[in-house]
Amino acid sequence: MTRDATYDIGRRGLLATLAAAGLMPLTARAQMQGQDSAPATGSSAAAIIGGPSEILISYRCDSANRPAFRRYLANEMMARLKALQARGTLKSYQILFNPFVSETWDAMVLLSFHTYADTQAWKIVERSMPGGLDAAGLKLGHPIQTYNCDLEWQGWAADPGPEHQRVAYAIPYSYNALGQYKTYVDAYVIPQVKGWIDDGALSGYRFYLNRYQTGDPWDCLFIYDYRNLEQFGRRDEVVAKVRATLQSNAEWVHLNEIKATIRSESENTIADIL
Repeated sequence: MTRDATYDIGRRGLLATLAAAGLMPLTARAQMQGQDSAPATGSSAAAIIGGPSEILISYRCDSANRPAFRRYLANEMMARLKALQARGTLKSYQILFNPFVSETWDAMVLLSFHTYADTQAWKIVERSMPGGLDAAGLKLGHPIQTYNCDLEWQGWAADPGPEHQRVAYAIPYSYNALGQYKTYVDAYVIPQVKGWIDDGALSGYRFYLNRYQTGDPWDCLFIYDYRNLEQFGRRDEVVAKVRATLQSNAEWVHLNEIKATIRSESENTIADIL
C-alpha cells in the first residue's frame, strides 16, 4: 500500500468518527459522501506517537451571557463530547465552570485522548468550531487559550463520591527548572495530597504539565477535586493537619523552606463540574 493510500484510509476513518459525533465541518461532510467510512488501518499515525494526549481549553464570556453559556456547555457541548467519546476517539472529558466572575476564566474543558494521534480529530473540529463552539456557542463565549499537556500526576480515592457534588480547585504554577520541579512535586506535594485523600476531604487530583510551556500563563496546572463544598471549606484545616504529620520528614521540611525558589503560584480558580 502506498503512503498516500494509507493516509487516505486513516483520514476517512477520522472523518467518520467526527461525523457520528456531530463535529464534522460541512465541507468535510460533503467530501465524505459516497466514500467508504471503514475505520483506519495501517495509518501513518506512528510518526507522531509520543506527543501530548491532553488538551485543555479555557473560555471567557460576558457577564450577561454567563447563565446561557453555562447551559450551552452543559447541554450542547456535553452532547458533542459524549458522542465523540462513544466513538472511541476521546478517552474522557470534563467541563468546569467558574461560579464567580474572576480574572482567570469562565469555563475550562479538559479533553483526554488515547494517543497523541487521536488529537488530530480535535484539530479538525477547530477548523470550523473554535474551541469546539458552534455559531450559537460563539455568540455566548469564546476560547481564550488552548494547552497541549501531559497528565504527569494523578490519584483518586477508592470511593471518590458523586462527580456532580465535587468542587474543582485549579492552581496554576510556573517553575524554574523542570527536573527540580518534578522532584519537588514527588517529594513535597504528593505526600500532602495523599494525606488529604486519606482524610476524606479530597476525591482526587490531576497535575498537568504544559508541553509547550514557554511564556504565560502557566507551566503546570493543579486540579483538585474536593468531595463536596463542605470538604472544600475544610481545605485550610486539612492542609495544616497533614503538614503537621510531615514535620519529621527532613526532605519535606527542606523543600517547604525553599519552595518559593522552585515555583511561583498564580490566581486560583474554584469551579463547578458540569
